[in-house]
Amino acid sequence: MSSAKSKARWKRIAAVSMSVSVAMSMLAACGGGDGASGSDRGPYQIGFLGSLSGPLAPVGTAMLGGVKLAIDDANDNGGVNGRQIELVTEDDETDPAAGITAARSLLSQDVLIVTGGNISTVVEGVLPTLEREKVAFLAQAASPAILDPVKETMFQIDQTSSSNAQPMVEFASELLGTDDFTAGIGPVESPAGEAWGDNVEQLESDRGFTISSRVTLPVSPGDITAQAQRLIDGTPDILLLQAPDGVLVALAQKIRDLGFFGPIVNFSYGAATKTLETIGDKDLYVLRTAAQYDTESKEPGTQKFVELVDAAGDQDVAKSATQYTQGYLLGLMVVKALEDCGEDCDRAALVDTLNDIEVETDGFTPNPMAFTPEDHLATKSGVFYSFDGKSIIPALDGKAFAATVYSLEAEVPAS
Repeated sequence: MSSAKSKARWKRIAAVSMSVSVAMSMLAACGGGDGASGSDRGPYQIGFLGSLSGPLAPVGTAMLGGVKLAIDDANDNGGVNGRQIELVTEDDETDPAAGITAARSLLSQDVLIVTGGNISTVVEGVLPTLEREKVAFLAQAASPAILDPVKETMFQIDQTSSSNAQPMVEFASELLGTDDFTAGIGPVESPAGEAWGDNVEQLESDRGFTISSRVTLPVSPGDITAQAQRLIDGTPDILLLQAPDGVLVALAQKIRDLGFFGPIVNFSYGAATKTLETIGDKDLYVLRTAAQYDTESKEPGTQKFVELVDAAGDQDVAKSATQYTQGYLLGLMVVKALEDCGEDCDRAALVDTLNDIEVETDGFTPNPMAFTPEDHLATKSGVFYSFDGKSIIPALDGKAFAATVYSLEAEVPAS
């Protein structure tokens, strides 16, 4: 072959090679082929449904802040599987009908999962809409009737208030050093509160302690004198209550003013740090399924939470609203579920992922959060805390007490 012909041939090969290279580059730039990275696929769309207006707006807003805290931390550290997480929010207006409209709006925006759900009536109202589309609903306030039996797409981040009965009774027994005690009980005015009261009465029958009075407590603060007096009638050894934070402040003071000085034990939805500091009563104990804002904690998960809260400037809401902490747990679960689900996660795959997942919280919760096909409650136990005049401290050396909506005989998971 002559030198001229050889040069011409190599020019043609080079031209073809360059054309192929340019075409492949253009295809990749347009997102074609199999090599699209996570960032090329855009963000994961996550829905938040909560009470951002209406009577429970402070609760829903606090929860949203906690969800954002966890998601912003993930995004600031490179996202998940190379993709950012975008939070799409809708207001349920503290109303089931508005909640259904909000849920439909989220579905129309192709969210992979809906989280939030800070009031059980709204959770119950919107669940059928999400179930029809087989979209996971990761909520904070589902009722026992919704959770038991397990539904494939319905998940709860925290214990229901009704499931607080077992740990509160067992804590009372250990605190007093006997199973033979008398308790005044105060369920909150709600279906879950009624279920809690019924559970305590069932435990009374099973374990032999005595209930001296059962007094329904209001959801919102007001004149609490009559309820306080009825609670201490019958000279109980201890009071077991379901008082929300605002109610607890007034109720605890009134109970002391009326001359009762025994232990007061409150449920996990009235356990804010600011509440304990305001009351300042060393014999008041609250159940927590997560550590909350504790600047003196040695647990890595709690230290990280405090650092994130401080960086966000959210100290006040983190100390005053337990729902902020619950929102953070929701966010942690969402981030882990997306990570396990993978870069190409879709709605069905995310439901499958949530049905078999464990989230290590590094001591922020007493045990890792986990879901299985048979158990859709993420937190499995709680620790009781009190205020010693200087700081919030765990009671009984930080012993964890089991809780579940599925049984009154739950056991703390092995560490």
